Amino acid sequence: MPKIKIVVICLLPILSLFSCKRDKMHPDVSDIKLSVKIDRFEQDLFNIDTTELVKAAAQLKAKYPDFYPIYFRNILRNTDPIDTNNINMISMIKDNRDFSLLKHDIDSVYPKLDDVEKQLTAAFKYYKFYFPEKQVPKIVTYLADFQLGASTVNNTLAIELDMFMGKGYRFYQSKSVNLPYFIQRKLNKDHIAPFALKAFAQQQFPMNERDKTLLHRMIYNGKILYFLDSTLPDVADSAKIGFSQKQIEWCNTYKADMWTDFMGQGLLYSTDELKYAKYLNDAPFTSGQENDSAPMLGVWTGWQIVRQYMKENPEVTLAQLMNESDSQKILKDSKYKPK
Repeated sequence: MPKIKIVVICLLPILSLFSCKRDKMHPDVSDIKLSVKIDRFEQDLFNIDTTELVKAAAQLKAKYPDFYPIYFRNILRNTDPIDTNNINMISMIKDNRDFSLLKHDIDSVYPKLDDVEKQLTAAFKYYKFYFPEKQVPKIVTYLADFQLGASTVNNTLAIELDMFMGKGYRFYQSKSVNLPYFIQRKLNKDHIAPFALKAFAQQQFPMNERDKTLLHRMIYNGKILYFLDSTLPDVADSAKIGFSQKQIEWCNTYKADMWTDFMGQGLLYSTDELKYAKYLNDAPFTSGQENDSAPMLGVWTGWQIVRQYMKENPEVTLAQLMNESDSQKILKDSKYKPK
């Protein structure tokens, strides 16, 4: 299913502690002319004139040619063969109490998205630096029924705002939704850009599904997170991977033990997804570990391997990394040996 510029003049070497942020993860993007504008599909949908519904629906479809059919057919699952223009579905949405409450709440939390636009502008400037030939997607927001967070279709990156309302939000607590706390705690504004960039990266660089080994899945997820390192260099690691800070600290404390377990159990080259799924899937903690452990230990470890690979091989570009399909090569050339 599937749119900041900081200029600091460095004057004297003595001021080096306060000098320009120019390192590998902060390349100069000041010459890249780009400004992200987010289109609010949910607002346009609720602003439809119901007295001229057919005409208004056609105008909405014209403004969102990629997203409109995906929204009704795939996200809201409108399979009514008669309602091909989604007129009945639009009427239902506007008359539905829960959708109206949700729209009200979203407008209250996100009356404007200026901060998100600035963050995504910075991110896509970095993206254009690393991939100058690539297009920047059209970015839209929408509301649904608590499904995805973010998704992509063709050249549209869609952000589901009802998935970023903050822990304790009333619909998250309801019986029909009932999102667990470990999910709720990352459904906030700080996670919008990482969620969106992750969905975008997964579309741009899809995983080779033929390789079923745990190592391949670890390295693929590590590359996606390194893409976030490169496009969101100032975002905390915890927001990129969706961990709490304590879980990040747990991983750093036990990274050598984790690696020993992966090697000792012969898991890296296992193709038994049932055996290794717990190392990739989100959860409150990792089954078989302490209750204060982090989840997704394979994802986190893959990220560290990719980071080490890029450190050991500074000539490798982000584009080359994302297009490298040999996971064993990345592992070998990373010289990953945590202590």
